[in-house]
Amino acid sequence: MMQNKAKPRILYLNYTSILTQGILLSQVVIPMKKLAREGYRITLVSGERIEDLQKRKQREALHRDLEEAGVEIVFFRKTLKPYLRVDAKRGGHAIFRALCFVFDLVRLFLLTGTLIISRKCRIVHARSYVPALIGLLYKYALGIKLIFDPRGLLPEELIIARGWSHSDWRFKTWKFLERILLKHSNYVIALSRPFKRHLFKIVPRKDIFITPCCIDAERFTYDPQRRRDMRIRLGLGEHFTLVYSIGCFVPYQVFDEAMMVFDILREIKPDARLLILTPEPDLIRQYSSKRALNLENVSLTRAPFSKVPDYLMACDAGLLVRFPSIVSAVASPVKFPEYLACGLPVLSYKGIGDAELIIRRYSVGECMTPRDPESIKMAIRRIMALIEGYGDDLRSQCRSIALRYFSWESYLPVYRKLYGNHNGEQSGKQREEKK
Repeated sequence: MMQNKAKPRILYLNYTSILTQGILLSQVVIPMKKLAREGYRITLVSGERIEDLQKRKQREALHRDLEEAGVEIVFFRKTLKPYLRVDAKRGGHAIFRALCFVFDLVRLFLLTGTLIISRKCRIVHARSYVPALIGLLYKYALGIKLIFDPRGLLPEELIIARGWSHSDWRFKTWKFLERILLKHSNYVIALSRPFKRHLFKIVPRKDIFITPCCIDAERFTYDPQRRRDMRIRLGLGEHFTLVYSIGCFVPYQVFDEAMMVFDILREIKPDARLLILTPEPDLIRQYSSKRALNLENVSLTRAPFSKVPDYLMACDAGLLVRFPSIVSAVASPVKFPEYLACGLPVLSYKGIGDAELIIRRYSVGECMTPRDPESIKMAIRRIMALIEGYGDDLRSQCRSIALRYFSWESYLPVYRKLYGNHNGEQSGKQREEKK
């Protein structure tokens, strides 16, 4: 009998807004579209608040884009406000937030069951902890396969965002649930090598696959003429320009320390500029005003998603700073490969995922000790010398490394392997166990 080679049906379960989070356009929408064009049948769930769903043009454009690629999108209306952002405490009383969370959890559970049964899904790819909890219930109820894709350490992120302690019962509860998810999911995806090592300490014999935050190599590119044109348009002239890209304004982004790095840069080069790309410039202005941060020579820009590469390539170097913690140690910030792909060497804090290893191995930037003015000053001088000495050769090297380590073409085989293994194929480990 011939083996059925039809691609499996995938339910990609996501509780975070795709309409408002630019990172999900590159980290979820792009790979799902590429896989759908290969024949994978994918249903994508996006958790959206009611005010986001009211953005009709944006919602319909996303729907058309995915439909043309063969991806079905289902919008789930959630009630819980963002809880990892700098302004998250405006989300209301803790009891009210808990009720909203439970309400969302029950409704998402019912929606997931409906989609699994009606679409005949055999695999649930759960992005982060909440979708994975629901996926785990259906793994045992309906026999589906579960891929846990945590994208970070949520319990530790909540410590930073909500001010919890390690002894807080809420933190301990999330860590308990984390161990259950890691132990009982079929496969786990890690963002970086440090993340994989961290997870192996919890589940030593688990199949863990690395998929960092990747870039669309066709969008994030480097073109000398576009760079010159954009610098003229932005009025940058010959000013050394550092770019700092911020997605969601979350606490571990340590905006204050980014400004500290820029202040030190201006001590060395007084006419330097800082370009901040953010979807929330007003929020950053309010935050800066409250913290008495000096925004002189700083441009806050709300760049459309399609124009971000042009803004990046117009600059001279990219800035990567994060709160020193296990959250940063296992991270894979998407801005890192975006900077590199647009020809920018990176000025980075030490201890952020795989960034330090790549920067040092391939000389595509400089690393500095967090909160150490002397280390920061030395790193700034070195990266400026690197740029002056190697120019376009350095930019070409940066782009080459981005394509080598962070293109979707390099990591889609991981998804194919995970999805394909549930369609009659066996992983190497499964074959070894049968021998």
